[in-house]
Amino acid sequence: MIRNRRNRGLTGYGRRTLAVAALGLALVMGFGVHLTGGFAAGAGMSSIADSDPMRLLGVKLGETSCPTAPLAVGKGTTVICPSWTAVLSPTGIVAVVSVYGPGNAVVDGYEGSLPLGLQWGDDVTAVWDALGRPNRITSAYGTPTLIYMFSGREFGSLELRFDGAYHLMRVNASLVH
Repeated sequence: MIRNRRNRGLTGYGRRTLAVAALGLALVMGFGVHLTGGFAAGAGMSSIADSDPMRLLGVKLGETSCPTAPLAVGKGTTVICPSWTAVLSPTGIVAVVSVYGPGNAVVDGYEGSLPLGLQWGDDVTAVWDALGRPNRITSAYGTPTLIYMFSGREFGSLELRFDGAYHLMRVNASLVH
């Protein structure tokens, strides 16, 4: 018996062709994701985060190629990307984003712009002069930490950590005031 092959559009061969094309696109995107450092579902490719990870605050992150681990205390997940880290709520919402200055042992130094015009290496006095008196000052980590609360910004608070020489070494941006 001889069958006639005819153009079936999206049926028959057309569906297979579409499926193969979609799979190919997924593989190309996956390779691109690998090269760019991760994928944040609901937030697009990680280039969003690489250019300004603070923009992920409040976004449901979904799957990412960055390593993750459960929080040591409380419920949620830690995400460790090449130049930033984040804390996700149990529902996957980015609640805290941390960027680190040069020389950090865990992640690469963040090279993007810091919030509010801050610069790596700013000393406590320069930050105080630029941002005013912090809402809270602590040395819980053995070095000064200034905490500023905000409203009407993409972050509710900034926790600014300084090294032993009182230079800015870490910025934690949080949704929480």
